[in-house]
Amino acid sequence: MKSTVLCVDDEPNILSALRRMLSLNNFKVLTADSGQTALELLASTPVDVVISDMHMPEMNGAELLAMVKERHPDAMRILLTGNADISSAIAAVNQGGIYRYLTKPWVDAELIATIESSLELIMLKKDRSRLTALTEEQNVKLNDLVLNLEEKVKERTAELTESNQKLRDSYIASIKAFSGLLGMRDEQLLTHSRNVAELSFKTARAAGLDKEQCQEIYIAGLLHDIGKLSLSDRILRVKVFELPLSDVHSYENHAALGESCLKNLDDMKGVSLIIRAHHEHYNGQGFPDKLAGEAIPVGARIVAIAEAYEELTTGEFSTRPKTSEEAISVITKAVSIYFCPVMVGHFVNVITAASQ
Repeated sequence: MKSTVLCVDDEPNILSALRRMLSLNNFKVLTADSGQTALELLASTPVDVVISDMHMPEMNGAELLAMVKERHPDAMRILLTGNADISSAIAAVNQGGIYRYLTKPWVDAELIATIESSLELIMLKKDRSRLTALTEEQNVKLNDLVLNLEEKVKERTAELTESNQKLRDSYIASIKAFSGLLGMRDEQLLTHSRNVAELSFKTARAAGLDKEQCQEIYIAGLLHDIGKLSLSDRILRVKVFELPLSDVHSYENHAALGESCLKNLDDMKGVSLIIRAHHEHYNGQGFPDKLAGEAIPVGARIVAIAEAYEELTTGEFSTRPKTSEEAISVITKAVSIYFCPVMVGHFVNVITAASQ
């Protein structure tokens, strides 16, 4: 799409020269022979760049461009002036927000370069405005997610440990901070973690674990991917099974990094151990420690199943999102290889109950 340039000058031959030169350089050209005519045209027609002569009757170029700035701030402004008026042009640039001034007679290449650089600045401003609006929108959504998460954590913690106010407050503060970091890095990480936490909590309760264990497993589900904050955007954007070998080690390190983030915090020791082990396989071929069977913390065995189900049904660990039934089929086929048989049984019961 051609950019539109409005040329303003009271001399017809100047306007004719500008129109010819700019048209040959693929610009859409409008002309006006006075400041008032230019303002009337701008009121009805979008213009990207306004080029005005300094000396015109009734309204000079500096006055015109000052009014353009006030009424049409998105239009870039360029002033043409004679050598004798350079000091006035500099004052107009400084006071009126004019992009640049050029002396007459102008050099075609310099004028074209000035217009093109002004258009680039327009695009940068638009991109900045778009990114600012996008950031504000994402911040609003993130705040909503974090607020909802805080309420969910309060609800779960109140249900499980009403007798321990200190523990509840510590969990809420820590979880809100770390989940906020997840959401800021990638909103999908936060959504994924919330879903894994809910499934893990329900499975732990179905398995008959005590209230403290259920609480730890819920929190570990929320924060199991905290170590992914260390990964590059390039790795995060690629599905796990599509990662090149050069990135696999970095990806596999996120479980150990997650433990490191939390292990020294009060009351987070159990949570951090679950996070470290949630990629261990029941047959001992997982990472980072190649634990097997019952040596894998029960919470990690549960979170591993919940995460696999979530990744399968959202398409993160498959070429397409799988149905719930397809995901359960994949998980049950991997019993005793990747997953604990007993915990898979409880997990299937949870999913079956939810679908009825």
